[in-house]
Amino acid sequence: MSHQYWKSDSDRVRLYHFPPLGSQGGDTPSQASAADYQKAVEQGYQEGMEQGRQAGYQEGMELGRQEGLTQGMAEGHARGEAQAHQEMESRLVPMIAPITALQQLLREGHEQQLKSQQELILELVKRVAEQVVRCELTLHPQQILSLIEETLAAMPDGRQNPVIHLEPGVLATLNEVAADKVADWTLRADATLGIGDVRVVSEECEADASTASRLNACMEQVAKHLVDDHGQGA
Repeated sequence: MSHQYWKSDSDRVRLYHFPPLGSQGGDTPSQASAADYQKAVEQGYQEGMEQGRQAGYQEGMELGRQEGLTQGMAEGHARGEAQAHQEMESRLVPMIAPITALQQLLREGHEQQLKSQQELILELVKRVAEQVVRCELTLHPQQILSLIEETLAAMPDGRQNPVIHLEPGVLATLNEVAADKVADWTLRADATLGIGDVRVVSEECEADASTASRLNACMEQVAKHLVDDHGQGA
């Protein structure tokens, strides 16, 4: 048996490396498992994202619905109250006017009645006071002497030739019961004067100390007290 030999150029010779088993026939089992795992991770991520989005959407929808319901109920309640108040006011206004007029009428009637009662009381008090003064001066006419002295003392020139005017009956009584006291005075009878009235006329002035003027001053004070008491009671 003969053998043939050939010689190659060493510069062109390269070592041949055989590929590993399975490199030419598809992916290895380990590579396939890694791809499936990556795919599963991505799919799980997407599913988780979708589920989270759906859950957030549902939760947001429910929260918005609850808030909208609460706000709507509050607005509806306020609007209903305002409308009811307006309707009630529109019904009450026509009813209040007659009541107000009636109150005013009753108030005016009460005030008029009270005023009439006050005037009646004042008139009765004045009449009683006049009767008391007249009786007192009739029983004790010498009391008029004090009034004459007070009137003379109040006049600037009361001591300079005064002329004292008295009611004729009072003058006659004083001449009887107090002749020594009135002896130094110039007395004149005046039929226009009432019992207890005194009018003093001097060269410079005149003073009127009538019972009516003094009684009227007292009645003014009484009337003032009646009005004040009524104001406090009201």
